Amino acid sequence: YNLVMTSPIKIKLTLEQWCEQYKRWIAKNPNLVSDIESTVKYVSFFTAGRLNSSTLASEFVYSLPNLMVLFNDQIIKASRNPESKLPSLQSKIKIWLTIIDYTEALFEVSAKKLWGEAGRWFIIALIQMLKVAMRLVLVFRYKERITLTPAIPPLNREKLNENNDGLQRPKEAFSLKRSGKVVRTVRSSSSQPRTWTPPTSSSSVETEELGNNATIDSLKKSLLIAETLYIVKPLLHLGCLSVSGPKNWNPWLLSFIIDLTSLKIFSQEPTLNREEREELCRRRIGLLLYILRSPFYDNCSRMRIFYMLETISKTVPLARLIAEPIARYLPHWQNTYFYMWSS
Repeated sequence: YNLVMTSPIKIKLTLEQWCEQYKRWIAKNPNLVSDIESTVKYVSFFTAGRLNSSTLASEFVYSLPNLMVLFNDQIIKASRNPESKLPSLQSKIKIWLTIIDYTEALFEVSAKKLWGEAGRWFIIALIQMLKVAMRLVLVFRYKERITLTPAIPPLNREKLNENNDGLQRPKEAFSLKRSGKVVRTVRSSSSQPRTWTPPTSSSSVETEELGNNATIDSLKKSLLIAETLYIVKPLLHLGCLSVSGPKNWNPWLLSFIIDLTSLKIFSQEPTLNREEREELCRRRIGLLLYILRSPFYDNCSRMRIFYMLETISKTVPLARLIAEPIARYLPHWQNTYFYMWSS
């Protein structure tokens, strides 16, 4: 009886010990972990093509490396900031948004296998509503001017290793929320010679406030409108799609106009930071995906794309090894990914 009762406890302790060892190993070997993750990701790309007959397995193979990178990044961040508290609500929202971005196609194909086409579209609508709600919280509650995709980008581990002090330098001071007075931190006073010069407002000064560096005043109304339009675009598209049907041009035109309007408003803002500019660049490049989305793909671009791939495979040496698999899997990819107008 004692053996039966103690075995689950031993198993639990063993799992906890294994997890702790795994976390320590990840924290000590970030470069090796990056190499392993890259290998798994490349293998998943080739495997996904081979598993085209099994869409569920293909999506699982695609999602697994991305989730592994996200999980390991969180371990590395925690190891470099051992005094950090539990993630804030803002961080938790970003983590869940990133997980959904990596797994939404997996949930979609799973729902289609279990409940058919109706279940598939129900899951699509549910996922998009969750994403829209969380992104709106980031914009209106935490004053983020532009929400990133994925919400938590992969950690730059090479840059991280160059700084042995952690993810960022210790904060010299912080600004009081109401008065705006700058107060020096205890850590900065103990680690540096005492000077009577007041700390300046720089990157080392942290505002005692949730959210990113953008304040309520800096979140201009025009930027708020532009980002809100971009965020709610998937729901507007799904609503228009349910009314007009998948073959109608109205959903395609609606989404395209929303994207152009949002980007036009953002292009007039001169105070964007590097991350925001990179996200806008990604969105501009994403406009190219409209040629792969129905009904434009069905009526205009499909035959031209296949003709181009066939020409390249016949005229360019060794290009056939790439062009033919793309032509073979493009209908599957177009049906699985390019219908989605996700934010």
